[in-house]
Amino acid sequence: MSRKDKMLLGLLLFNGVTAVGGGLALMTNWIPEQAPWVRNTDFTSNYFPGVILMAVVGGCSLIAAIALVKRSDGWQLASITAGTIMVFWIIGEIASIRGFHVLQVIYLVTGALVVTWTPARDTEGLSSRRPSERSASGGSTRPLASPRSDSARS
Repeated sequence: MSRKDKMLLGLLLFNGVTAVGGGLALMTNWIPEQAPWVRNTDFTSNYFPGVILMAVVGGCSLIAAIALVKRSDGWQLASITAGTIMVFWIIGEIASIRGFHVLQVIYLVTGALVVTWTPARDTEGLSSRRPSERSASGGSTRPLASPRSDSARS
């Protein structure tokens, strides 16, 4: 696993574990309920935002981390989705509670970094496969057919 992949994995694990912990803390009232946090929302308590934080935000990051480690097909999509969910969660949180905390900046940055550090294609996983596996997965090393010349079209 490359250094960049390890850093991406660290971000996904950080986001996932802390979102699950934060969600559980909201659901169990370990973080004391503050009326201003839910005043401008459809929620009557911190319980359901905690469920969303734990299951959706944290769950997506942890699933993406597992997919990255296993080099599962589509791990990049899972990673980008997890980072995007984190960014939208923080934007929604700031807008709904109409408050600001330094942790929101940290999580906004980590979510954006997950999106930007996720490669477009899995070059490491692809290069570690045998040639027969690469061609079966669509990563053939053969050159693409050259386009026909204008004289061939006539």
